Amino acid sequence: MTMLEGCILTQIGQFAELVPEEKALLLDLEKDPKRYAAETCLCAAGEEAERFYTLSSGWACAVRDLADGRRQVLDIFLPGQILGLREMGFNEARSDFVALTDIEACPFPRTRLTEVFEQAPRLASLFFLILAREQSMLVERIINIGRRPAAERLAHFILEMKVRLQRPSHEVRLPMNQSVLADALGMSAVHVSRSFSQLRKRDLIRTDGGAIWIHDMEGLVRFSGFNRAYLDCEANWVSRTDPVCMGEAS
Repeated sequence: MTMLEGCILTQIGQFAELVPEEKALLLDLEKDPKRYAAETCLCAAGEEAERFYTLSSGWACAVRDLADGRRQVLDIFLPGQILGLREMGFNEARSDFVALTDIEACPFPRTRLTEVFEQAPRLASLFFLILAREQSMLVERIINIGRRPAAERLAHFILEMKVRLQRPSHEVRLPMNQSVLADALGMSAVHVSRSFSQLRKRDLIRTDGGAIWIHDMEGLVRFSGFNRAYLDCEANWVSRTDPVCMGEAS
């Protein structure tokens, strides 16, 4: 995908057909791409939250550090997502936003969203859908960490990432080490390794370097209790006729 097409435009375009004026406003949020190396902290918890970041390429995450040195990975961000939306009601960042890989992201002032919504009211509803989907993923992650055994937890996460990546093949690549994966799943790195071994012994997956191959899709779904409904937001309540008031919010 090129920057001309726009990652965020592609994501929001999944919910509704966009008019040219809406597309132009969304593309404007990606007009200032910057590159960040892996492990770069874009914004730290406690810092003034002045901007959002549209992720154009690579993977990033939101992390909370605990007093005893442990940490919890709260969100995994893929291209097209906006870092910081969940925290838009706070003046200070509530978590660290960290690049998991080398990334390209486009920072823009928070106030820019207000301008976008004033000029294209329907986009506010579509952004609400994005937040609803992210909230749904967070709720499912709480259930995953709180109630599923380790191997089922890992299997569920693998299937979620496959759906989110929209890959037709049964290959899933997770560009994160076992330490980060453990922090995302509320496990130790040792338990992550053991869980991979259990899934391989059940002949549900095989691993090859950094790739995970799902050998038995139906079996993995049954084993993990995975139901993708929490990833499939419906946009049929969003108006298809809201006017786009270009130039009225200047």
